[in-house]
Amino acid sequence: MNNGINSDVLKAIFLSLITISTLTTVYYLNIDENEIVENEYLKSDICYYSLNGIKSDYHYHFQLNITINDERSEIPMNIGFELNKDGNLSFLHPIHTYDNSGRIHVETTKNATAFLGFFFDIWEKDFTENKILDYEADEQHIIEVKVNGSVVDTFEDTILEPYIFIDIEYRETN
Repeated sequence: MNNGINSDVLKAIFLSLITISTLTTVYYLNIDENEIVENEYLKSDICYYSLNGIKSDYHYHFQLNITINDERSEIPMNIGFELNKDGNLSFLHPIHTYDNSGRIHVETTKNATAFLGFFFDIWEKDFTENKILDYEADEQHIIEVKVNGSVVDTFEDTILEPYIFIDIEYRETN
């Protein structure tokens, strides 16, 4: 009788493993690669609160200034607002602007790490250590990022935190 119980348990475990393996394989073979989003702040559900009256649990601001060759670049109002064909708000990204002051809002229903690159993804503008907007670093030009006045080398991977000041400067090398 012990052999029967052990045999039945082993069969059940074996069949369970085969079932799990099969289901996992079928799932991964059917994933549409076009549906995979690299950045959870793009088209995520964490900011639909504005459309459904849900209060955001995490809401903070940071200041972003972009200077190109000693001239301040405007960060437009309503970055992160998507409108439908009737001009009504259909989606609000968790990282967005309301005005052109450079004050960026981060509003989510869950605590998630946000990076500066996410804002540029939402804005659909380039930002890396080699490019800011339409300007590329080369032998004559550099891109420098400062957080609260200190130079950082994190560029698009700079972690967003409440009340920080981020300055991105594109300028000629000295």
